[in-house]
Amino acid sequence: MRTLRGRTSASAVELADLLGVHPNTIRFHLGVLERSGAVVREQSVTQTPGRPELRFRLPSTQTSTGVRADLLARILLTRIAAGDDPESEAEEAGHQWGSDEAVRSGRTGTDAVAGLLAVLESSGFAPSAGEGAAIDLHNCPLREFLAPYGRLVCAVHRGLMTGFLDAARSPCTVDSLVPFATATTCRAHLRQR
Repeated sequence: MRTLRGRTSASAVELADLLGVHPNTIRFHLGVLERSGAVVREQSVTQTPGRPELRFRLPSTQTSTGVRADLLARILLTRIAAGDDPESEAEEAGHQWGSDEAVRSGRTGTDAVAGLLAVLESSGFAPSAGEGAAIDLHNCPLREFLAPYGRLVCAVHRGLMTGFLDAARSPCTVDSLVPFATATTCRAHLRQR
């Protein structure tokens, strides 16, 4: 459950690799968790022959706090989407929030990327340092809004990272954010200023 909490979804084989156990052991436990409603099974869409891969994720939380937060996010995204330049407005909103987080963190200069990773972790992105100058985001905390507002969600995230690095006076910045660079991971490419 802890391993799934840090990801959008994962296959039994991915979980087995991460936990260092046999995939059949993971499949058994996933079956128990699925029957209890603690995990949800999904078939991934594929264009290749063979059976589609089964992926597992945690169910969406429906607590009153979660519902209120979802309602607020939906209201704000709907408002931004109706604007003249929604993508720029979404990125600016993320930039402002990221800048504020950088000031709160106190991380500056060459320590800024480590500070950004900490903020992304506490915000539910399950980040990791990717190959080269990249940050891999293994979870999207706003995934339920990707279908109607995908470009805006990505713009907010890009702005958040750029705003943090700008305010922290980092020697690097975000060059690009590639949504779903892999089936389950978005990748932010960094470059020197």
